[in-house]
Order: sequence, then C-alpha cells, then structure tokens
Amino acid sequence: MKASPAQPAAMTPSAHDKHGGDGFSSQRALPSRVVKPGRDSMIGWILPIAFFLILRLVTSALGFVVASGPDPEPLSSGPVFAAADSLLHTDRLSHLLVNVWERWDTGWYLKIAGFGYDALDGTITYAPLYPFLTRCLGLLSGNYLFSALLVSSLASLAVFILLFRVARVEGLTGGESAYALIFLGFFPSAFFLFAAYTDSLFLALALGAWLAARRNKWILAGLLGSLAALTRLQGTLLTPVLGYLWLKQNADFNLFHRDTWRRAWSALRMPSWLSTLLPALAFSAWVLYLQASDLGSVPATLATHWGIRTVPPWTGIWLFFERLFTHRLFFIDFVDLAVLTFVLILLLIGLRRLEPGLSLYAWLTLALFFMRGTPPHLLDSFNRYLLALFPIFLVLAKIRSRYLRLAIWVVSFGLQTLLFLGFLDWRWIA
Repeated sequence: MKASPAQPAAMTPSAHDKHGGDGFSSQRALPSRVVKPGRDSMIGWILPIAFFLILRLVTSALGFVVASGPDPEPLSSGPVFAAADSLLHTDRLSHLLVNVWERWDTGWYLKIAGFGYDALDGTITYAPLYPFLTRCLGLLSGNYLFSALLVSSLASLAVFILLFRVARVEGLTGGESAYALIFLGFFPSAFFLFAAYTDSLFLALALGAWLAARRNKWILAGLLGSLAALTRLQGTLLTPVLGYLWLKQNADFNLFHRDTWRRAWSALRMPSWLSTLLPALAFSAWVLYLQASDLGSVPATLATHWGIRTVPPWTGIWLFFERLFTHRLFFIDFVDLAVLTFVLILLLIGLRRLEPGLSLYAWLTLALFFMRGTPPHLLDSFNRYLLALFPIFLVLAKIRSRYLRLAIWVVSFGLQTLLFLGFLDWRWIA
C-alpha cells in the first residue's frame, strides 16, 4: 500500500497553537468537509441517539414522579386553556406521562392545533408550523398533547444528531463534538427541547439549514430555513446568515478585501443565491396570510394582548438596564441574567474561535430577542430563548480543562433539574 505524503509542517498545529491561554482550544474553524464513513460516522449516530434516549427517559421519569403526587394549581386559565384542556385524555397513563407536560405555552399550541387561530385571543403571535404538525399527528393518534410531545422528541433527536455533525464540519474533533452534545443537553433550559414547545423543532431546522449550506446544498438550506421561519420569528434571520455563507463559499467574500464586492457581484450570476431568500419570503407569506385572513398583525397583537412593545434592539437594551435598576427582581430574573452573562462571554470568545457566519447568526438572534421591549419580567424567557444560539455549544466544546468542563456540567445540570421541577409545578420559568 502506498503511504500517504506527510503533511507539511506549516499545516500542522503545534500544542501552543491548539490551546489558548484562556483554557479554550484556539483552532479556527476548518473548511467544510464530509465525515468519511466508518467508525467516526457510526459514533455520529450512536452517541447522539444514546444521549437523547437518556435525557428523554430522565425527563419522563421526573414528570412521572411529579404527576404521581398532588396536582399543582395551574397558574394560567381562560378560554385558550379551557379549549386545550378539552383535548386532553383523562386516563391514568395519560395523566402520569403526558398531561403533566401541559404547562404555559403548551396550552396555546394545543388550542391552535385543535381549533385554529383567532384574531381576538392572541394566538397569532405563535408561528404555524409546530401546531400544524401537532394537528396532523393528533388527527392520527387522537391525542394532541402526546402528538406535540412526539414532534418535540423527534426534533430533539434530530438536534443532537445534527449538532454533532455541525461540530465535525466546523472542525471539532470527535471528542469535542461529543462535549458539544453534553453542553447542550445539560444547559439550564434544555428540558424545553422535550416539552411541547417549538425550541427543538426550530433548533433542528436551523442546524439543518446551516449544515446544508456548508455542504453547498442551497435549495435544501433555503427550504429548511423557511420552515424554521414558520416555526419561530428568528428563523427569518437565516436569510442574511445563509446569504453571507453563500457569498463566502462562492465569491470568497471578505469585507477587508478591496475587490470583494466585485467578486460578489460577479458571483450573483449563479441563481443558487436565490435560495437564501426563502426564509424571509416564507415569513413574509405568513404575515400576508394573517392580514388577508383579517387575523391581524403580530406586533399589534403583542402590544394589545400581551403588553409587549416591539422596539429596536438598542432601545430594548436600554429598557433592560432600566428594569434592572428600578424593578423588583425574582429568582428567575437572576437565572436569566446569569445565563445571559455567561452566553455573552461565550459569544465574545466565539468571535475569535468560530466561523464568522456562526457569530453573525448568534449576534443577530440575540439582537432580535432584545426587540421585545416591555416584557413582564427582567429578561422574559431568555434562559429558554438562548437555547437557539447553538454556536455557544461549539465554543464550550473547545474547553480543554476537564475540571472546568465538569464544573460547568454539574452547575448547569443541577440548575436545569431545579428549573424543570419548577416548570412541572407550574412555576414561571420561561
């Protein structure tokens, strides 16, 4: 067998190059690549599936234990929850394993899945894809909440598989890719991936769109991005992110190069760039549908029904600091503040450690979160929203200190357990 040529010394990172002085691996993202079949590919399937099954069983077991005791007093009521409750099965098994997950936003998704949108009840602030999938499965199974949980569970499985593959494509080793899964699964609000919420579905679609784009499958990337936009509003941000990736991969786009715009203009003769517009077009189509159906507009409904004013990100940041020093803070506010601070540190580190497109996605998404200018809490639901910033798990995966990794895992999973029990007890978490 002919020996492969030795790698040039200039391309082989030294120990000093691989690890920075801040405790993180300092290798920049490598070019997109397809993992070869074999042992590495098998691990890319077995490890995410095993980790998903463990977390799914743990959350179900905790739900079973809570449901076996006295029922907590629901803290949400009204016509929407009455409609959602009418869809629940009342047998003992459903009570122990399914109905215990009907908390907060779940009721809204069930109402939409079972009875559709209404211009007067505030439901149009919830995007359509997740309740649509729930309805389709609900008509087959006869149990809408079980169907919603099944959608979330399947999407969660896809999230773990896709995150591992994204990590490999972005140049992480097999071990670092596994660490990325653990950091995601142990994140304080990661239990929402298994709840009847949109978080897992959105994250799976966003990861899929990114992975497809890195492999130059632009139509697939655009289609997955459009589905993400129909799952959560921030899916529209995949249009500029995919656009940046397209320019970089097809025109070697770089703001600091003098002739970059000439190359970009020339590359636009290739029609594949049109696929990057699909996420924004999909959400625009949904907005037009709402208006044509006399259901109203999302910003107006947020203001009138929820008391949340849509503002520019810089105004939202100003209002956040105003609330921080003038409003009474509760336990969950301190959790949101701590998680946000931790994420900001990771995003700053990511500016040097990650592919710039990942940082663009993360910072644009964070800016969008601050456009909710008048939430009822300091950082309403931020601990859950920040799950969508999957680049932070790639940054965390590069931590080389096993003691630091272990400390983060223990604190993060301990906090997740506390928040999950509070969620099951009808405490406001996110």
